[in-house]
Parts: sequence; structure tokens; C-alpha cells
Amino acid sequence: MNNFIRICLTFLFAGILNLPFVNGQAADTTGPATVNAVLLETSSMSVAGSSTLHDWEVEATDFSVQFQIPVSWFISIEGRAGDDVSELKVTVPVEHLDGGKNKMNRDLRDALSYPDHENIQFIWDEISFTGVTDTGRKAEVSGRLLIAGVERYVTFNADLGLNEWSQIVVSGSVRINMRDYNVEPPKVLFGVIRTDEIVNLSFELFFGRDE
Repeated sequence: MNNFIRICLTFLFAGILNLPFVNGQAADTTGPATVNAVLLETSSMSVAGSSTLHDWEVEATDFSVQFQIPVSWFISIEGRAGDDVSELKVTVPVEHLDGGKNKMNRDLRDALSYPDHENIQFIWDEISFTGVTDTGRKAEVSGRLLIAGVERYVTFNADLGLNEWSQIVVSGSVRINMRDYNVEPPKVLFGVIRTDEIVNLSFELFFGRDE
């Protein structure tokens, strides 16, 4: 078969399959392969603050993260870009915030207007990599944080790495002023003990590949 016939047949079959051509070859229009990263049970999230009596910490005993990224992120830290992320959404049910004491949990839920507003949510808007770490990259993350029905735009730093089991590890913290979300810091004993309005939400998230 001469070259002319071969080229004609190639274009014919590509036309039948409706495939575009780049440099004489059928182009790949699917883009980078993406996967839903699976949040692993080793992940943790907590909120810490202080009061006029003592420091306190509340653990999120259950939460979900929707994280869609290129499959290559599970192979190497090289070549990652923030615009590779297709989805990042974090949902923390207020009823699963546990401070270890029933009274504290009730006060917290009241302050967060539960059950009228059942979840705390973060939806990403932009991720940019700003540096390197021993295991990966430093990132700046921006997006919308929804607490007690009030939405605010936040920006925070996070470390994104790859561990020896090819799991993606994301860690960092977000500084939050509760008054920005119309949340009144809880008070007890007629206001003698007052909770500070500034809290820190810390997280360490482990993701496996969705097979």
C-alpha cells in the first residue's frame, strides 16, 4: 500500500469516528485522566480555641471531602498545577462536632444555629502552588466558607504531599473569627467564662486512589 492510499484511509476512518487531527494523527480530546480521591479513615479535623478559663478543642468525628484530581498526582509530585483540580468540597456536619462534654456540644450547636444550618462547608475557588516541602508542595487555597448560613471568602495555606504508600496527604489550618459568621462565642456562668472569638480549624487529610 503506497503512502497516498494509507493517508486517505487514515482520514476516512478518522472521519467515520469523528476524531480531530493534530499533525496528521488523531488527537486526544479527553485531557488528563482524573479520579475521585477517596478520603481515608486516618484523616482528622478539629477546631481549637481558648476561653478565660482554659483552652478547648472540638473534633470533627465525621466529615466528607469531594476531591477530583488528575490520576498522575498519585504517582509524582512533579508537574502538579492548581488548575488541575476539578472539584474540592468539604462538608462537616455540625452534629458530628464533639468536644467531649454534652454541655459543650449543646452550646456549640446552639451557637452554630443547628439544626437550621446542619453543615459547615468549604468550596474551593482557586489553588496555587507557592513552594516545596520535603514530601511535596506548599499551596495557597481560596474559596467560600459557609458557617451558620453565612458565607465568607477565605484564603489559607496548606501542604500537599505524597507518602510512601502513594497516598496524598493534605494538611493545614484556617483561622476563623466566629463573629464574621454572626456566631456569638459561647458564655457560661453568667458571662464569667467567655470563649474567644478567634478559632483555628486544623486538618490532616489522607486520600487514596479511587479504583
